[in-house]
Amino acid sequence: MEIIFYHPTFNAAWWVNALEKALPHVRVREWKAGDNNPADYALVWQPPVEMLAGRRLKAVFALGAGVDSILSELNTHPEMLDASIPLFRLEDTGMGLQMQEYAVSQVLHWFRRFDDYQALKNQAIWKPLPEYTREEFSVGIMGAGILGSKVAESLQAWGFPLRCWSRSRKSWPGVESYAGVKNWTPS
Repeated sequence: MEIIFYHPTFNAAWWVNALEKALPHVRVREWKAGDNNPADYALVWQPPVEMLAGRRLKAVFALGAGVDSILSELNTHPEMLDASIPLFRLEDTGMGLQMQEYAVSQVLHWFRRFDDYQALKNQAIWKPLPEYTREEFSVGIMGAGILGSKVAESLQAWGFPLRCWSRSRKSWPGVESYAGVKNWTPS
């Protein structure tokens, strides 16, 4: 079995080494421009068209939560990937915890008015600012899939009113849900 790997910003050597350790019976290589050698599978993030075009792959695995970049390329370059080749998106890949940490840090940053205090500090002014209450500090989550549900879960512990928007309505306890284009803007 042969796997080709491509990610424009990851340390490819580290990934190739880790994959070969985990799958000792598999040959893994980093894809570089001009590499037209056969492969069974591709692990990719935002691959160039020429990486996948014309290959007889068994499947393509997107190294992220979505496959939007590949689908977008397919709209203009249908030769990029034969329609019979399965395209898999990874549901979490460790990003859930990262998203939770980032969301909590940003919500607390704005809730505690860190930017306002930094601006005052830059002017050598110290004065307390009015605080928000949790009840008046609603948090919106745009996209309520796997990662959005993890973000909602982490923010619920802080007691903020939560609202989510997705293509389909969600029924999460303690989260007001909106769905579809009609619910994108207030009525």
